[in-house]
Amino acid sequence: MDLNPYEIPNHLMEGSTASQGRQLAATLRIGRVLRGQVLETFGGNSYLIRVGKHRFSLMADVALQAGQEFLFRVEKGREEGERKLTILSDPGLTEFRLRDALRMVLQQDQPLGDLMISLGESIVSTLGEGGRDQGIASELLDVLEEHLLQPGADGLELADVLNRIGLGYEAGLLRAGALSKDLVDLLELDRDLKAQLLAATDYVEDGPLADSIQRALQGLEAEQVLQVARQVEGDPNHWTFPIRDGDRWVCANLFAQHKIVGPEDPIATPRWRVTLGVEFASIGPVRVDFTLGAGGVTMRMLVTDKGLVPGLQERAKGLQDAIADIVDIGIDKEFLPARVTVFCAPPEDVDVTQRHLDIGFLRHRKVLDLRG
Repeated sequence: MDLNPYEIPNHLMEGSTASQGRQLAATLRIGRVLRGQVLETFGGNSYLIRVGKHRFSLMADVALQAGQEFLFRVEKGREEGERKLTILSDPGLTEFRLRDALRMVLQQDQPLGDLMISLGESIVSTLGEGGRDQGIASELLDVLEEHLLQPGADGLELADVLNRIGLGYEAGLLRAGALSKDLVDLLELDRDLKAQLLAATDYVEDGPLADSIQRALQGLEAEQVLQVARQVEGDPNHWTFPIRDGDRWVCANLFAQHKIVGPEDPIATPRWRVTLGVEFASIGPVRVDFTLGAGGVTMRMLVTDKGLVPGLQERAKGLQDAIADIVDIGIDKEFLPARVTVFCAPPEDVDVTQRHLDIGFLRHRKVLDLRG
């Protein structure tokens, strides 16, 4: 079962004691992941819950039943001193897959690309409000622009964005230790997103902008851990990054997998599989699947709007010819001509946003009991 978060605004109910308030502050600290159990229901979505040895009354916007258990994360509420509990599993579920538990610990609710977009919105808000952080906000906006894929970008520009998105920062530092200064300069570690976000934390004041930077760093580091799990299992590598779509930014998902092809494999076995998914304002969600192997090059585009297919298929002819020319001048003489097709498909086949949650390493190690 995938994570299905429910937001529960948490209030101490009228009549709560000062002692209970102190217990609340000590136990429900911001950022903690805890297990709760419903002890009593009072009607009107009022409940008595137990967290460890402590008991608290709360108001919830979801229906709970006595005896149900759930994991939740503690977050800031709307009012000063208020807490919001976000349930991380369906109430009643007490055994969790390693995947779910790891995501709870990492607190990764959004892919990195979405977090970069949220950070950009926070930066723009800070620039509009004025104040001391305007200078660092302006610099950060330039940083994010450098990591934004622009319309018409080619493969080299995409590779540059992916190389500097922060997932390989520590690996780059290790490599730098064994290289000369001239070669270290070629790595451009100072332009790495993680390096730039870490540097910004030294200058920004506490507040919404600092919180957004921390969320982006947490999401980036969580993605680094999950990327390791993908590689151990042989899953495709995965990146999320923002793309400019008119006057807005949208999040793209890119999956890439390489297979060592042996002489026993059929000629049609692809050496590379690449999937790109993004939702544009003008044409809606788009999925592109690209495979390359001794059997040739194939590119399949999926859209949800049937009316788009004829026009896109017509434009695909030129792309097919261009790819065929590249193949013909011979990356490898055994390649067959390229083929590009466009199809209409249901939304669930086009949308790849949930695919990044499905990691074989975690899926195959399913049960982790968090009741103890």
